Formats: sequence, structure tokens, C-alpha cells
Amino acid sequence: MNFEDIFDKYFDRVYRFINIKTLNHMDAEDIALLVFEKVNNKLDTYSPDKSSFDTWLFSIVKNEIASFYRKKQVTTISIDTASLLVDTGQSPEEIVQMSDERSDLRLALASLNDRERTIIAYRYGADMKNTDIGDLLGISSENVGVVLFRALKKLKAELT
Repeated sequence: MNFEDIFDKYFDRVYRFINIKTLNHMDAEDIALLVFEKVNNKLDTYSPDKSSFDTWLFSIVKNEIASFYRKKQVTTISIDTASLLVDTGQSPEEIVQMSDERSDLRLALASLNDRERTIIAYRYGADMKNTDIGDLLGISSENVGVVLFRALKKLKAELT
């Protein structure tokens, strides 16, 4: 698979994962671009004998998130309201409702611990299977399922 195909196939999944993990869409964009720069530079080092492509890619993602924040060492504030400036064809009431729901979800996600948010991000942001998540985190797929179940239960309680 060439880099363009990889980028087209995986960018949305990588971005969604990073966005859930960081809770900051601007940082998520920056980190996703750094990830694909590294993928482009290291593609020849990937070996299907060692791991699946998803596991290899999301190992890079995990490392780039850590590296990004290690270098940054600055607290940032996400300006999610900038998305309201885009004409979506929705009424102002619908836009406000959607913004409130997104804000509530971000707050609920922020209430989870890092491990829970990471597993939620892998499962729903990156659309990964429990076995692949377990491989990345060094835990069993059953443990992933238990953490996921409990995290979803917490999210539901926060949102109701």
C-alpha cells in the first residue's frame, strides 16, 4: 500500500482517536499531521510479521501524542465555537443544540480517567477491535471489554 492510500484510508480514524484522547480539535489536527509525516518517513520499516498495520500505526499515534505534549508544555484552550462560523445549512437553534451536546460529551469524556478515555478513543475514534486495543495496551481483550463497559456506564451517568 502506498502512502496516499494509507492517508486516505486512515486519516479520519487517526484524527477521531486523537480528538477524543486530547479533547482539543486543533491539537488533534496538528498531531494527526505529525503522525502521517512519521508514517511516510518510516513506512519501509513496517513488518507485517511483527504486528498488524493498525497496531503499528496506532503505536506511532500514541508516541506522537506523548511527544507533542512533552514538547508543548503549555496549557491550551480549544476554541470549538469557531465551528459555528461554518454554514451547515442548519438553523441557529439546531447549531446551538448540537454545540451543547458536543460540549456535554466533551465534559463527560473529560470526567473519565486516562485509561478509560484511551480505550474509548481506540474503540470509537479509531474503530479498533478489543483484541487490537489489548495488543496496543498490553492487556487482554476481555479486560478492554470490561474497561469499555464501565467507561460507557460512567458516560451514560454523566450525560443523564
